[in-house]
Amino acid sequence: MIDRFPYTDRYQSFQLYQRGVRWQTFSEGFQHKLSHSLRELLDEWTIGFEIGGSVEEQSERELIEHLADPRVRYLDYFTGDFDHVAHGTPDPVSQRLALQRIDALIARVWTAIETSPLGAKTVLVVVSDHGMNTQPGVYSQGYDLVQFFNSRAGGSHHVVTNRHPLTEYKLKGLDPFVSEVTTPSGESLYLKGAAKEYPTALLDLDGNERASVYLRNSDLNALHILIGELVRPDLAPAVRHAVIDAVFQIIGRNRAQWQSTLEELRAELASLRRRIEERRIRIAAQPKKWNHADFEAGLDKAGRRLSVEMGIWQEQERDYSAYADASSKLLALIPADFDRHKLAPADLIPRRAMGDFDSIGELRNYVVGPGPAGMALTEDDSLDFDRSFRRLDYLPLLHSLAVRNNVQSAVGPRPVDFIALRIPKASLDLGRVEAGDGEAVWLYGGEYRQAIIFSRHDKDGTLELRYQPARAVKQDSGGALHFESVPMAPGFPLSMFEDKNLGVPETDRLDWFSRWHSELDWFRAVHKTRYSNGIIALQEQFLRTELSAGLTGDAALLERFQTRARELAEPDFLIFANDHWNFNVRGFNPGGNHGSMLRISTHSVLMVAGGAETGVPRGRVIEEPYDSLSFVPTILEMMGLDSPASRLLGRPIDELLVTPGKPPTAP
Repeated sequence: MIDRFPYTDRYQSFQLYQRGVRWQTFSEGFQHKLSHSLRELLDEWTIGFEIGGSVEEQSERELIEHLADPRVRYLDYFTGDFDHVAHGTPDPVSQRLALQRIDALIARVWTAIETSPLGAKTVLVVVSDHGMNTQPGVYSQGYDLVQFFNSRAGGSHHVVTNRHPLTEYKLKGLDPFVSEVTTPSGESLYLKGAAKEYPTALLDLDGNERASVYLRNSDLNALHILIGELVRPDLAPAVRHAVIDAVFQIIGRNRAQWQSTLEELRAELASLRRRIEERRIRIAAQPKKWNHADFEAGLDKAGRRLSVEMGIWQEQERDYSAYADASSKLLALIPADFDRHKLAPADLIPRRAMGDFDSIGELRNYVVGPGPAGMALTEDDSLDFDRSFRRLDYLPLLHSLAVRNNVQSAVGPRPVDFIALRIPKASLDLGRVEAGDGEAVWLYGGEYRQAIIFSRHDKDGTLELRYQPARAVKQDSGGALHFESVPMAPGFPLSMFEDKNLGVPETDRLDWFSRWHSELDWFRAVHKTRYSNGIIALQEQFLRTELSAGLTGDAALLERFQTRARELAEPDFLIFANDHWNFNVRGFNPGGNHGSMLRISTHSVLMVAGGAETGVPRGRVIEEPYDSLSFVPTILEMMGLDSPASRLLGRPIDELLVTPGKPPTAP
């Protein structure tokens, strides 16, 4: 939203995610704090200076100051006050006090708007990014997925997280700038001492009630183990021969995909290097020093952004090139190389790389280490893959996790609600009517409680979804997916069928769930259910975008590279927590949490008030459901910017766009 306005026309306060930091706000906020009386300073020194509060107070002063400037057209203010309180405690009094502080803030801002030069044309919008599953008397429980994946039972993984896990007396955990932390496994079966070079699991736990899980490709694990065996001097000749054959079996079945990826990546990296050189020339042409007018126009920040972006490209070029070089060595390998050289895994296996996505078959038969008795042979002296590797079936393993010391009747003993993962289009039997024409999402809620969300496009290009309860979902060695369709009934993931708030009469539900429906039809039917619009959100989470048609040369290569990087940020699977459980190992939240599909966690607040000339209706309560994609196009249309609004995905909120004398648009 903020990018719709020139730098000189906007005021941005501190945000959860933002470009640039207003260091002046820190400085002036601290100076204002020190301007208090000696007695007040001594009192605060005794109990500790509240620096965060001083920054918020200074941000508010700056916001109100800029409201009085008619040149400024867009202003924002972010507060995490209620979020912090609600995470910390389920106490209603504490939460109410936090809401009262926000209420008072809004009142002060609205008063400033009314007295500002553009008050009659100003709209005040209050929006939250999520809800919170806080409940009085219930303390949220935390489950440590890092510890689980570190353990022998969870695969003995070296685990990378984006925050320091919670441990006693660890001051490092307070570092707000850390973005990558490796927690090594003391039970590693084949990677002891190699945690930094070869992590095998990545976890994003900031979803609280949701965790994104990335596991290194199972075949890469197997190759790492096999090549490590070949370094052993005591390996029997027959076993050595079988292990070498097994290495090339694995390379052989992946060769076509790996070779294609390597060739595409080499071309993309060459294009990226050309872009880096062009950017270097552009940066060199910038002024060595910026004058006052440049600072006021934000040109210095735009110039700095060019340098930062180039730094990101350079890092990508370096890391992807290292991956490509290692992959090239692996693909060029021949059996005789193991006789001529003493090759170690570090010579052939890409460092700090997860490799290709694990298929459903691999996740259900995932290699975590060598077999209990090491490498084993079959009767014909070939490698026995079943006995030579330890394997885990992660889906039932994760879903069955339970604790025995649960003392709250309102909190169940099982932290995991269900697991979601993408089913590639190529794995679906597109001849089956229910499979649609797009990719699908598999929801695993136990061996007998599974569902598949299918997608397709009708003749007009409208996206439609279908929810199919299933069991015995599996993938064969050729990659094809097989499953048994079962009738709709209570207890399947998302619990829509049995929900009393489902917007479909009970007598019609079996027929309704047997058919395809558009996103909007689904939204209107499910938004009041326990999992709100979870079916839509899950489909969007795993949505793959098509490359632009008509692009050629470097433009096409760079878009393909950016798409590759974006797709590699997709996890192997998502774990969703049961209500009042969370995975935030940085510090388990005893109050409320968010991140799941639960309606209480996804339900956001949107309140709008406008001056006399804005046309914002007064006292209107909107019953039609909308999601966050509606926010920006709605604001743009309120400003009269209908053309850019029409190019965005969300539906504008028509009920807010009614002007005097104009009837509301039909939903």
